[in-house]
Amino acid sequence: MKRTISYKMVCAKKIFQFFLIGILVFSSYRISAQQPQVYNQFFMNPYMYNPAYAGVEGHAAFFVMYRDQWTNVEGAPQISHASFHVPLEGGIGLGGAAFNISQGLLTTSAAKASASYLLNIDRTHFLRFGMSLGAGINSVNITEFDSPGDPAFNNFLDQSSFFIGDVGVAYHFGHFNVGVALPNLFSYNPITQKEVADIKFSPTDNVLFKMNYRGHVSDDFAFEPHIIYRYSNVIPHQFEAIMIAHLYHIVWVGTSYRQDAGIIGLAGAKIKEKFAVGFAYELGNSNISSQLGPTLEINIGYHLGTKKDHAEHVSSFIKSHRLSAEERARKAELERQKQLAALQESRASETQQNDEDALSIATPTVLDDPEPEADIPTEQVDDWDHQEEHEEITRVNQFGEEERGIRLEKPTEDGEKNVVISWVPAAEASNLVVADDGHLERTLPDGSKEVGIKYEKINDDGTVENVIKWDKAITESQASTIVENPELTEEHHEEVAKGDPELTQDFRTHEELSESNEPVVTKRGNHLLELPAGNYVIGGAFNEFENAQGYSDRLFQMGFHDTLVGFNSGRGYYYVVVYKSGNLRQTRNKRDEFKNIPELSKAWVLQVTE
Repeated sequence: MKRTISYKMVCAKKIFQFFLIGILVFSSYRISAQQPQVYNQFFMNPYMYNPAYAGVEGHAAFFVMYRDQWTNVEGAPQISHASFHVPLEGGIGLGGAAFNISQGLLTTSAAKASASYLLNIDRTHFLRFGMSLGAGINSVNITEFDSPGDPAFNNFLDQSSFFIGDVGVAYHFGHFNVGVALPNLFSYNPITQKEVADIKFSPTDNVLFKMNYRGHVSDDFAFEPHIIYRYSNVIPHQFEAIMIAHLYHIVWVGTSYRQDAGIIGLAGAKIKEKFAVGFAYELGNSNISSQLGPTLEINIGYHLGTKKDHAEHVSSFIKSHRLSAEERARKAELERQKQLAALQESRASETQQNDEDALSIATPTVLDDPEPEADIPTEQVDDWDHQEEHEEITRVNQFGEEERGIRLEKPTEDGEKNVVISWVPAAEASNLVVADDGHLERTLPDGSKEVGIKYEKINDDGTVENVIKWDKAITESQASTIVENPELTEEHHEEVAKGDPELTQDFRTHEELSESNEPVVTKRGNHLLELPAGNYVIGGAFNEFENAQGYSDRLFQMGFHDTLVGFNSGRGYYYVVVYKSGNLRQTRNKRDEFKNIPELSKAWVLQVTE
């Protein structure tokens, strides 16, 4: 009787072992080989789902994640994931990821390398493409069975290798992102009789669609919805919706609902726009959650170093402000400039209120400096000559409108000439007649001169009114440069008569610099938009940020996608940078290339040190 019972127990055990192996093969095949992993906090690092997002942070970024699934079940999946990605010059992004999945008797470890490419459609529309390839190892712990030497296991290897790959594309418009990924290019059987598992190329077995938007209610509050749809021809399709609220961009809270998986609670914190840690608590399907237990997940992200200047598009969860730190500093500087200009204008208008000759053309298309303070003495002179035979100069300003340049000359005591080029809207030029005499002149505190050119403006009703427009006096050589390239403002070519001698002793004019092979060397200052240490090819110099930004935008539209605007305290100008490098020789070579392009024929090199 005992022998019969023992025999039955042995048979039952063997049947159970075969049954367990079948379940292991089937479940592992579905989970590890066919179904992409699901992460609750993918929004912190979308590269986990789509290789096109490699480099999207604008920084070198490192992320780690740990997930403990179904905590009440012994042997339930435990997942560790680490990834790194960085944007390179030329729109290239590189990344890499490694993960380990332990689930019962099966352990899967794999790593992949990714490459992405950013395509600029324009300043607000971008496309990203990415692809990953890698390999991994599956290990089955057969020794955990009571009878590991059983013939049923003879044909199974306890370890086999396999290949992985994914491909994706993403579209960005402002804070809106949408992406499509094929997360499993290959499928395989994790339990096999071969050292390298048979690989089947099946890219469309799984397709992942992701869409999200970050809406800023104020500078301190933003909401961020995400929608995911997972298509699979192996398991049922799945829908997921997430809502996250950023509070003061320091903490976030949110919730997620995944079809057939239940509610997920989300929370986290960010430190100095550089470090973030997030937690997720997944209740699971309400019908079986009490037996399985919750799923816990922790995710940590870190930005290494500073933002890459060549990162033309950035979408970061860690940096969730409406504007980046650089853009916020720029906004503050613009606000300061506007307040200063308003103060100067109010002072000037108080003094000139009763002066009929103090009227000026009020149009946003004329690139004037702000009016100087009211206590600057003004005198009337008669020796500024407007010669009709001068060839007409025209240009298109940064607002896309055509302007006409009117030239006046005045001889100096040393036989040279001072020149004024007055830019007026082409649409108004036909209604403006330059007066023959009686122009105004004043000397600014920095020693430069401004000339108030008198116009007679013919109104639509036939009446005539006197108008004064102030422009800076320049040298004849500077005027010749402007005539050769009229789309550049005078600010590109005016003499350097400002800056900080403690930061540099090189105050050559921009014209002299464009003809020299030697760079300007300055120390770094403390301006909000100060250019960091490095070597720069300078395409333009401006007194006002708005003019520099306008010129940068125009260069961008011409195809110079690496342009940026920064300030140099040593020289006292906003510079439009068309190239940056840590290598001085490489920067010089790049400048020589740019000089063959008419728009950048006056380019020169600036070297900034700490």
